[in-house]
Amino acid sequence: MIDFIDMESKANREAVASALRQALSRDKTRTQVFDISELGLVEMTRKRVNEGLLESVSTICNVCEGRGFLVQAGL
Repeated sequence: MIDFIDMESKANREAVASALRQALSRDKTRTQVFDISELGLVEMTRKRVNEGLLESVSTICNVCEGRGFLVQAGL
């Protein structure tokens, strides 16, 4: 979510949304940008291409057979 507070002009909101879409079109990862709401909020989604944060800093717990996670020390 991006908050463009006090952007009242519809033309300005459309220009910003268009610029975001154009800039993100060069990104290899699929991104979807929704129009700016009446409250000045832009919602964006981006396809995850890597593992999540939990998976990158933990290992599967052998005691509970994979139902839990052990977080690596020192992180």
